[in-house]
Amino acid sequence: PTPTPTPPPTAIRGLNFQQTPAGDLWAMGEIYNPGSLPLSEVMVQVTLLDENGQLLASETIFPQLDVVPPGEAVSFAILFTDPPREFAQYQTVVLTGVPMSPNTRYYLDLVAGDLQGQTADAARYRVTGDLQNVGASDVENLRLLVTAYDDQERVVAVRQVDLPVSVLRSAAVTPFEVELTLAGTSVVTYTVQAQGLRVE
Repeated sequence: PTPTPTPPPTAIRGLNFQQTPAGDLWAMGEIYNPGSLPLSEVMVQVTLLDENGQLLASETIFPQLDVVPPGEAVSFAILFTDPPREFAQYQTVVLTGVPMSPNTRYYLDLVAGDLQGQTADAARYRVTGDLQNVGASDVENLRLLVTAYDDQERVVAVRQVDLPVSVLRSAAVTPFEVELTLAGTSVVTYTVQAQGLRVE
């Protein structure tokens, strides 16, 4: 059999567990890429264990954006729909990840500006701003990711949205508004990231 390639060095940060009113369990965090190359095909696994190290539940998922740029982190959110009533330990591991091919259509030259974040009510946090295409190519299939953190730098809310713009031309700007759902936690800071596909 072909050996599984070892993923490039990565780190999982800001892990946070939140119970939902329906009894489900969110595991949220972010994958940090300390290397010099953007990574794609990244997959993270979160495993819940009892006090004896026995498996209770395990889920895998891709991060909220397809590419983790060098020196940056991209958040993930895993929903355990039938979680154990309690768990004593957990493990997190990045299972896969490869350097992004230079021939890919993934487009990262997008910058969010004029950002404003404010609490809409006890359960919602709203972020508005402008997204500018600072690269030389036109971009389509735009996806925007907003990640919110508490005072301990844990991820407390994640929201990915597809922007309604069909094509954002080079140097063009488009406004956005994103609402995050909170679970009784205050937002101290947030990040806004965007990726798309180069128009060919």
